[in-house]
Amino acid sequence: MNTLVIIGAGFSGTVAAIEFLHEAPKGARLIIINRSGAMARGLAYGTSSSKHLLNVPAGNMSALVDDPDSFLRACQRSSPSTTSGSFVPRKQYGEYLASLLEATEKEAQGRIGVERITAEVTALTAQERASRVELSCGKTIFADHVILAFGHFPPRTPPALESILDSPRYIANPWSASITAAQSKDASVLLLGSGLTALDVISTLEKASDGIRIHMLSRRGLLPQPHRVSKSTLHAPLSFQDDLLSGPATVLSYLRTIKRQIASGKASGLDWRDVIASVRPITSQLWMRLPIEERRRFLRHLQPYWDVHRHRVAPETYELFEQALNLKQIIPIAGRIHSVETCGEKTLIIYRRRGNEKLEKLEFDRVINCTGPNSNPHLISEPLIRQLITDGLISIDELGLGVQVDDSLAVLGKTGMPSEWLSYVGPMLKANFWEATAVPELRLYASALARRIARKFSAI
Repeated sequence: MNTLVIIGAGFSGTVAAIEFLHEAPKGARLIIINRSGAMARGLAYGTSSSKHLLNVPAGNMSALVDDPDSFLRACQRSSPSTTSGSFVPRKQYGEYLASLLEATEKEAQGRIGVERITAEVTALTAQERASRVELSCGKTIFADHVILAFGHFPPRTPPALESILDSPRYIANPWSASITAAQSKDASVLLLGSGLTALDVISTLEKASDGIRIHMLSRRGLLPQPHRVSKSTLHAPLSFQDDLLSGPATVLSYLRTIKRQIASGKASGLDWRDVIASVRPITSQLWMRLPIEERRRFLRHLQPYWDVHRHRVAPETYELFEQALNLKQIIPIAGRIHSVETCGEKTLIIYRRRGNEKLEKLEFDRVINCTGPNSNPHLISEPLIRQLITDGLISIDELGLGVQVDDSLAVLGKTGMPSEWLSYVGPMLKANFWEATAVPELRLYASALARRIARKFSAI
């Protein structure tokens, strides 16, 4: 029997399942394994807060490559005033994905066998004619193809904070239920990081108490940037993309070309956001052109600036954040932690501001790690990932950005050869393509992969 196993049921796993169900031959079998039990949620869409908005407008969030208005229609059924430019709650998107998967499963009944399993995969091994999938519940499954669709993992604890790793005053995972411990009235909280994760935490904390005091500490002190309230119809000229792709494959060349276009576009009303949007379709090409040393240079010097301009926030989210900044309810600090001490019920943070050698001190009731998801498999302690690395079934890129794959998303083993039965789709694709963390790109990867596997099964 043609059996596909998908490990992980966040966005990528869900879309791969939906597309496979559409295309797979009669008699095929699909098994979706997810340890949380909540299908189509994952880290991004598992939130229950209506304050956590999507960072992409509804019109660009369809999960289906062939139906670009799928999500917009779903939104309009419950809220007719929703437009393609609306920013809606992330939990609504999770509900959309779950309902889409359920509807597709019903359509496939009698043609394709579907099974959902809530368990953790403990081991994955190659067999002569299939792969062996071992589960924490004691069950073993044999699959003709396996898709690894695990997504984001909690942030890595910075070395300076390892001494308080087990302290109840330190929250290592900003998406865990333990964040409610920081919601006492008049608490003082330090957020490590000032990006999108920090904004999620801020909205959760402010909902609990108006008296909470928040500091945000990041190395450069960069703050999130908003999307515009109304969608732009302007675009950078096509020659801009040609200039990027034909120029030297260096970070400095890319930067100069982008800055030059932003400066020249101002006269015609072109906003910097329009220029960044014009880079997006060729970002993967630009990344793949860069030699390893140039990629290192980008990660060391420019990635924080790219992230803050490329991954923007909903206007409503930014407006509330800006109000809190103006009222001094949130105080950003550009600097680096020097050391940490425990003082009774408080945590003492000794830090150095950017560009200053003087050490300063601040006391906090809670410290929350908001440095962003960890995608380096070498730094992830999950048993399955450790086993895959140890057995040489997957290989990690030199920069620790994710899982290495070929153009068809087959994982590369330690020998550098692509697997015939194991693929990966998800944000760890940024090791190869960089632009692989948002819905518009991930749906393309997930769809193409699922359709390839369906065609392979049809040919058997």
